[in-house]
Amino acid sequence: MAKSSVDLVVKGIVQGVGFRPFVFRLAKELKLNGYVTNSGEGVEIHLEGEESSIDEFVLRLKKDKPPRARIDEIVEKDSTLMNLSSFQVIASKETKVSTIPPPDIAICNDCKNELLSKNDRRYLYPLISCMNCGPRFTIIKSLPYDRSRTTLSKFKLCKDCEAEYFNPTNRRFRAEPISCWVCGPKVSFVENGKIVKSEDPIGIAAELINKGEIVAIKGIGGFHLAADATNGNTLKMLRALKNRHFKPFAVMVKNIDFARKVAYLSEEEERILLGQEAPIVLAKKREDSPISEFVSPKINTIGIFLPYTGIHILLLEKTSSPYLVMTSANPKDEVISYKNEDAIKKLSSFTSHFLIHNRDIYNFADDSVVRVVDGLEILVRRSRGYVPVPIPTPINVDKVFGIGGDLKNTFAIGKEKEVFISQHIGDLSSYSTQRELKISIRKFLKLLKQDVKVVAFDMHPDYYSRSVAEGMKSNIKVEVQHHHAHIAAALASNNLNEDVIGVACDGTGYGTDGNVWGFEFLLSNLKSFRRLAHLKYFRLPGGDKAVVEPRRFAFSLLYEVLDKESLFNFDLGFSEKEKEFLYGMIRSGTNSPMVSSCGRLFDGISALIGVCSFSTYEGEAAMELESIADQNEEGSYLYDVSFKNSEIILDPSKLVVDVIHDLRNSIPKSKISARFHNTLVKAISELSLYLADEYKLKKVALSGGSFLNEILVKGVRRNLMSKGINVILPRGVSVNDSCLSLGQVVVASSREAN
Repeated sequence: MAKSSVDLVVKGIVQGVGFRPFVFRLAKELKLNGYVTNSGEGVEIHLEGEESSIDEFVLRLKKDKPPRARIDEIVEKDSTLMNLSSFQVIASKETKVSTIPPPDIAICNDCKNELLSKNDRRYLYPLISCMNCGPRFTIIKSLPYDRSRTTLSKFKLCKDCEAEYFNPTNRRFRAEPISCWVCGPKVSFVENGKIVKSEDPIGIAAELINKGEIVAIKGIGGFHLAADATNGNTLKMLRALKNRHFKPFAVMVKNIDFARKVAYLSEEEERILLGQEAPIVLAKKREDSPISEFVSPKINTIGIFLPYTGIHILLLEKTSSPYLVMTSANPKDEVISYKNEDAIKKLSSFTSHFLIHNRDIYNFADDSVVRVVDGLEILVRRSRGYVPVPIPTPINVDKVFGIGGDLKNTFAIGKEKEVFISQHIGDLSSYSTQRELKISIRKFLKLLKQDVKVVAFDMHPDYYSRSVAEGMKSNIKVEVQHHHAHIAAALASNNLNEDVIGVACDGTGYGTDGNVWGFEFLLSNLKSFRRLAHLKYFRLPGGDKAVVEPRRFAFSLLYEVLDKESLFNFDLGFSEKEKEFLYGMIRSGTNSPMVSSCGRLFDGISALIGVCSFSTYEGEAAMELESIADQNEEGSYLYDVSFKNSEIILDPSKLVVDVIHDLRNSIPKSKISARFHNTLVKAISELSLYLADEYKLKKVALSGGSFLNEILVKGVRRNLMSKGINVILPRGVSVNDSCLSLGQVVVASSREAN
């Protein structure tokens, strides 16, 4: 029978996930000759054999692909029959990069079993990995994904590892991070800057944790500060050292059984915890949890995650507690520490104990954070395990760059019809983070081998991110309004390019009128938007100072509904002098910008009822207000809607009056919180339905950090869906400001395409 030949290029996540070994075994099984190689485009395959076998190969390629692989496209090219006599894996090709760099993958069950098996040559080897798990993005310097282009290139394979690496039937065939006790990177314990000679450095770290000490632990994407999560005294000390009074700590839990003892977990939450991304999952705390109250004080949720490396598994095998606080190791407002020498220097004020390894991290990556709301997986922070998997978009976004915002910063670059979003960079308030932003941009663009033709940035004139964007080499610069970017991110991540009613609720976004926006109803598509409705403007006395002191905005809310005497008689903890000062600021508008912000409204009500008057971290007042809400309360408050200059104004003044009335009648804070939440749900739902009907639309997009609030999302979503409205939220990206870079890319692309 005559032979046929075909050349295939498989695109998607097909490098670093066991794809070439899979292709090799499948070709052998079907008695096909040829070769497979990595290239910048993906995986290239040349096949020779019977036509029916080639057809079956293509079918099986899609159907039986490795579990970590994602096939986006199979391109067939012209082929020449070379009459090859075998099938081989050949060296990678240097070509234009269009493949997807693989994300870091949590340790697989096979590696876990080997790690704890006394008969395995990798028994207790902390940096164990294989083709199905281990570091990827955090060690990659360039593509194609080969060992020589990773931080493991300096480790020469021993004979045993080399044999596995070149054996097509082995699970470590072409596994680039392959290593073992003989040839791989090593774990060490450092005390006061000096390496401690020990055969069990993890045991030293565990013993110190058992004694109540804090230890810095190096993982896949950076360092954690680790401590016993049941030891309140240690956690109080850690909070004092980090100047982190109430912001929650994440807890790494030994296994899923122990996770169930600290949180109420749904099936979806358990699925995510056990998934290959292994993110932190925010779940509802159990009342009988053995975890210290200092882990997540004043809120009803806890962030938990499972061990995702051999180091973590062995550490939790050796500690007496199955619960370890594992919080990102970084000085305030800096990125996670990820280089050994830098970490030992920067973290010396927190601890003198360091568990390190000499597998260098090239791209740092914080832990990702997920919350399940009404059955939906909503990302709070998108980083390790998710980055750099791209977001498909409905339009061509090639060579368009989005710098993001100054809070929860990420940046993004478009390639054809996909957007690659960076790891979580963080808040750009420190020189260190600003420097890492610039370094990360250079690394990311080099990794993807992508040029930049268009640069997009936020409208805010004082954002540091804007200054970086304006300094980039590009002739085309595009300014994108903050909340338009939020809604555009929701649209693009759901592969939509059409008009929707967009509801953007967050803390701060620079508006087209120069005021602070944050509770906006927009008629929006990817290219443009029109503001249809918003919260009534209030004064924010002291500007940014009022953001960290919510009682200032509570004073502003009261200013609108009470006479001066009643206002001054209301106890928010201010002295008479402070009241006069604030009153004068609001009245004159001095250092008191106008805001229409959902986040600030949450702050004001939280302070008004005595829940949170001073914020020690972003969103604290809102989170604490949500946590105390009585889930059985069905009441709500009044609010007004009016028209002004063709826009609808949502006025919460009556809501504030009702809250004051409830306070004076000694209604519990839990009921007041619930009624406040119910009022916002009702207002957002009714306004959205009115606008959807007015503009004959059937889709409403929700975006912005306020939609991390479970009560809001669940209530609004169910109300609108019951009326036949399709509700969308950002998918695969967070609803908070980390989605801005995606929104900026698609908005700028839409504008420049016309």
